[in-house]
Amino acid sequence: MTPASREPIVIADAGPILRLAAAGLLPMLARLNRRIVLVDRVEEELVGDESKPYAADIRRWIDAEGDALLRVPTIIGEGMAALKARTRTPEEDARLKSGLRNSGELALREFIDHWRPDSVSSAVVLYEDRKVPNLFLEVDYPVTLMTTRAFVRIIASWGVSVDAPAALDAVAALYDLKPAMVGEIDPETPVDLRRLPAPLDNAS
Repeated sequence: MTPASREPIVIADAGPILRLAAAGLLPMLARLNRRIVLVDRVEEELVGDESKPYAADIRRWIDAEGDALLRVPTIIGEGMAALKARTRTPEEDARLKSGLRNSGELALREFIDHWRPDSVSSAVVLYEDRKVPNLFLEVDYPVTLMTTRAFVRIIASWGVSVDAPAALDAVAALYDLKPAMVGEIDPETPVDLRRLPAPLDNAS
């Protein structure tokens, strides 16, 4: 990830956004030279239930960002919403419960499959769930995968928010945080040779 890139985006799963909200770091995202993308299923996981921790803070951030935040509908999100809105059989309830479990990660992947970044600097996927890197190991486009800790360390190195790593570490007692890990998926690398994200200090 570099400070400037053609069509740069940051797209996050629910875990990183929740942790950034807890650390008071969401407003910092507006200072990056990158478009922030929020897919519908991730948004629903974060603010669909206003009683969830930091849901109100995240909703205020979404409203404050306005058009600067790219809120994206997905087929997965629309399908889940339609199923939730109608009267369901017990079998459909079971399908819905199962489908909701990984729907945020799958909607995130759906959007990037459609958007198709052209370089590893074009799209950064923030994650905390260990399932996310595996979702991208076999894609045929370049993408960067990054944990929340790695993300705040990198933007601090740009001088955007030098206190961000300490602010994030301060909420580690509330929410587990993965180590600072980064991985780049190169479509030219054979799938069998691709690697999962590695510690930031060792990443090439």
